[in-house]
Amino acid sequence: MPVDVLDEVGYSGLDTKRAARLFAASFYNLGLDLQRIGEVSVALVDPETIRDLNLKFRDRDEPTDVLSFEVDGPYGEMVGEVVICPLCADPEMGVDELVVHGALHLGGMEHGEDFGASEMARVQRAVMEELRGQEG
Repeated sequence: MPVDVLDEVGYSGLDTKRAARLFAASFYNLGLDLQRIGEVSVALVDPETIRDLNLKFRDRDEPTDVLSFEVDGPYGEMVGEVVICPLCADPEMGVDELVVHGALHLGGMEHGEDFGASEMARVQRAVMEELRGQEG
């Protein structure tokens, strides 16, 4: 699974290796075949850029922390891109968890208005706990 990180804001907390681990853990938890996953990318952008994208694609004129753009789907050449604004990230969640959140969207999960009560929230927590366990 090729992974690319485009850092437009000088955020040094996410490199290609880290992003690849986050995507792999997310897709694995969804039961996807990691050998068949296409390319994924993460773009780290400023609040103005993510606000413009949020307005264009979600009709919401405000910055947000993460957006996911599916291109070809999990087994296509280019799965998609996760766009994150580190300055908009909840400090308790952090950029790593936003990558996982975006990856789960690219893997087909949705959460509706009540994220906390969703299956996606449960999977996201499980992925983050698994990653913390591997690093601890």
